[in-house]
Amino acid sequence: MRTTSRKLIFGLLTAAFACLGVAAASAADPPDGMKLYVFSSGPLTIDKSALQTGATGKIKVPVAFFLIHHPKGNVMFDTGNNDKIITDSTYWGPNAAMLTPDSTTPDVSTITQLDKAGFKPADVKYVVLGHMHLDHAGNAARFPDSTLVYQRDEIVNALWPKPGFAGAYIPGDILPLRSDVGAPMPNKQKVIELNGDLDLFGDGSIFIKRQVGHTPGSEMMVVRLPKTGIVILTSDECYLMDNLKQNVLPSVGLAYDPSGILQGYEWIKQRMDAEGADVIFAHDPEVYKQHKHAPEFYD
Repeated sequence: MRTTSRKLIFGLLTAAFACLGVAAASAADPPDGMKLYVFSSGPLTIDKSALQTGATGKIKVPVAFFLIHHPKGNVMFDTGNNDKIITDSTYWGPNAAMLTPDSTTPDVSTITQLDKAGFKPADVKYVVLGHMHLDHAGNAARFPDSTLVYQRDEIVNALWPKPGFAGAYIPGDILPLRSDVGAPMPNKQKVIELNGDLDLFGDGSIFIKRQVGHTPGSEMMVVRLPKTGIVILTSDECYLMDNLKQNVLPSVGLAYDPSGILQGYEWIKQRMDAEGADVIFAHDPEVYKQHKHAPEFYD
């Protein structure tokens, strides 16, 4: 199911504003009652050089995902690791050895984490995917009643990746999103396929920014909260605060478009300088520790 013409218009307008360096076109203050919850679906241990070129040693990182409670509907950003790896790490194939998931108890399940904050999959109106790697879209199929929001380039790449960039996509995560054989539409559930930016509710409170860099269809999210202000959720467009401050790229296998990643860094820094934006990365352990975790929230 394609996005409505109204949403397309909003997307084109907000893309124009983004080109001028404005995060989103906001005609009103964020609505009262908005809340941002920060979760993790269990840590991974990985060579730091994968996330930061030139680094040495290992780093244990969170796998952050987020839920925004909004008066017009709850929105998830990313869905964490597929819950299957809790009992069967071989689901990830050789990735399991490279990432060493510390996810052997049901407590790290995305569904269990949501429940701690009082939410169930049926409560989620939109699932926005920063990209479709194994630790960001792993549980996308666990939200069949939600509308998926992603870049068209990303789902194409997830199903048939560019040479050299296939390893982090798990077909079993993506194929359940496909409709049954013979169906006229490819998507099993409602989707909004993007080729650009989108002001999700048309009020500037949740803004999706396309930023090709880490993958062909990566996107970030800007959340404008009534009290906290602006929070940028980077997914993997930036891994660590040091990467952002020093313009350090990840390894070549995690940088589909290096110049696009650097452009994303500059966009984030502009928002930090001009608007005092907070930034929460998906995998920065120190930044993750510094923030509240669900069931606590930002409002």
